[in-house]
Amino acid sequence: MEIKHHSSLDNLIEEIEYAVDCIYNKGNIPEKSSINKVNLSKDESKASERVMRINHMGEICAQGLYRGQAAHTKDQNLKMKLYDICNEENEHLKLCNLRLKELNGSSSVLNPLWYLSSYVLGSVAGIKENDWKLGFIEETERQVTDHLKESMKQLPANDIRSKEFLEKISKDEERHRDTVKRIGSNEIPNSIKTGMNISSKIMKKLTSLF
Repeated sequence: MEIKHHSSLDNLIEEIEYAVDCIYNKGNIPEKSSINKVNLSKDESKASERVMRINHMGEICAQGLYRGQAAHTKDQNLKMKLYDICNEENEHLKLCNLRLKELNGSSSVLNPLWYLSSYVLGSVAGIKENDWKLGFIEETERQVTDHLKESMKQLPANDIRSKEFLEKISKDEERHRDTVKRIGSNEIPNSIKTGMNISSKIMKKLTSLF
C-alpha cells in the first residue's frame, strides 16, 4: 500500500470518512458468496445473531485499533504493514455484515463508541512505539483468537455457515499475530493485558444488549 502524504486536516477528514464507512456501511459485504441455506429455528437464529453481532463489534474495534496505530507510528514500513493488515481485517467485517444480514440481525448502536475507543488505544500504542512496538496488537490478536474459539462453541450445532466464517477469521487472526511477532513486538505489562480482558468482557455484554 502506498502511503499518501496529506495535511493534518486532510488526514483527519480521511480518518473520519473511513470510520463512518466502516461503522455504517452495512452494504460492505463480499461481492460473491454462495449461501448454504440451513433452516434455523427462531431460538437458533437469535443465538447465531448474538454471536455474530459481538464478532461484528470485534471487527469494528480491529479497524479502529489498526488505523489508530498506523496513523501515529513514525516507522513508514510498519505503517504500510499495519494498513495492509487493516485491509485484510476489513474482509472479516464484510463477512460479519453478510452473516448478520442473512440472519436479519442488526449491528450494535454502540459501535461508534467502540471504534473511537479502539482508535484512541491504537494511537497510544503508536505513540509508545519504542516501548510497546507491536505488543499491544499481538495481545489483541491472541485474545481475539481465544474469543473466536469460544464463539464457535456458542453457535447452534447446525449453523455451519456462521462457524465457517468464524473459522476463516480465526485463521487470519493467528496469521496476523505471527506477522507482528516476526516484525518484532515487546510484551506489554500484565496489568494492561488484564485491563484489556476486562474491557472486552464489558464491551461484549453491552453489545449483546444494545
